[in-house]
Amino acid sequence: MDELLRERDILNKNMFKAVNATQKQIDLVKLHEQAKRNLEEEIQNYKEEAQKQRKIIFHLEKERDRYINQASDLTQKADSGGMPWPLDKGKG
Repeated sequence: MDELLRERDILNKNMFKAVNATQKQIDLVKLHEQAKRNLEEEIQNYKEEAQKQRKIIFHLEKERDRYINQASDLTQKADSGGMPWPLDKGKG
């Protein structure tokens, strides 16, 4: 009888250890899942920011091209005599 009680106590102790180990693993899994969600959210934020920056770059390039074309047109007009240069004002 004493041996059965002792065996029961050992089994209970081992079961308690197993339950604790299992709970630790469950807690670690939850922690990793939360870290994964945080990283996924951060990645999504970076993707959205990159998309915004691509859009800004596109508009800036478009604006740059427009200014290049304007400058080219004005230079062409000035060279053809259609527009006096500011330095030509004093000549005459």
